[in-house]
Amino acid sequence: MPLNLPPPDLLRPLSPEEAAKENAERPFVKRPDSPAAKFVLEAASEDRERALTCLAQAVYYEAAGEGADGQRAVAQVVLNRMRHPGYPASVCGVVYQGSERGSGCQFTFTCNGSLLHPPAPDLWARARKIAQDALSGKVFAPVGHATHYHADFVLPYWADSLDKTMQLGHHIFYRLRGSIGERNAVMHRYGGTEPVVLPPDAAAILSQSTTTQLAGALLSDNVNGLPKDVEKVAQPPAPPLAADIGVGSLIADGGTPVSPTRKRKPSSECPKRDSKQLSPLGKTDMRAGGGSASC
Repeated sequence: MPLNLPPPDLLRPLSPEEAAKENAERPFVKRPDSPAAKFVLEAASEDRERALTCLAQAVYYEAAGEGADGQRAVAQVVLNRMRHPGYPASVCGVVYQGSERGSGCQFTFTCNGSLLHPPAPDLWARARKIAQDALSGKVFAPVGHATHYHADFVLPYWADSLDKTMQLGHHIFYRLRGSIGERNAVMHRYGGTEPVVLPPDAAAILSQSTTTQLAGALLSDNVNGLPKDVEKVAQPPAPPLAADIGVGSLIADGGTPVSPTRKRKPSSECPKRDSKQLSPLGKTDMRAGGGSASC
């Protein structure tokens, strides 16, 4: 069941203040809903651990500052998607959908470098507990059958295509319109296995003092007034592009690696050429340097 919605990362060109104002002015849709059906994960131990890790990552990186209920809401949205025929039938498949493209990620943290920051231990323990509860049949009723949410300081284009149903903290939740957003549509069968998710290539480690301050503030659900050094944690380095992972030398037409650097001869040793004279390249030439003269 394809869902024809605008790309998830396509945002209206608004400042955070403008987006917050417009979000506040948009009305909630008064549409009857009910709590989602409980889901109990039945899978092999390896798949269970993968599902738990993926869901805990979504809970942590999407809502660490949203309090326990805000985290439960994110977990419920993931499970609602997993049980909808428009999305993958696995927890990790839902969480990491679109991350292989580097853009169009369904959950921002999977492709913006957030995973390069290892989680604070206490906050991670809470995220895992919330994820474990959700996978063991605990339902967070307030979000109903919502399958989407976004922060209130941005306004995605897809918001126009869905019903705005509730707000919890800084997250605004949405439900698919029509029959595809009803309870009967969110009863898709679990696929039974979880895809393997590759870890990030590197980790940017937070200082112990910053990690402790962050954990203390967020575990108390005090999302305002965080210490300045916690609020301004350095952004992680951009993740490498897939094409850069196996960086090596360019290959010439004959299969011989081309040296990435050449020692340039003094201009006095180079033969004089007409400045208009160009050497034609073959259709498949993609060379890193010039000929052997290196002039």
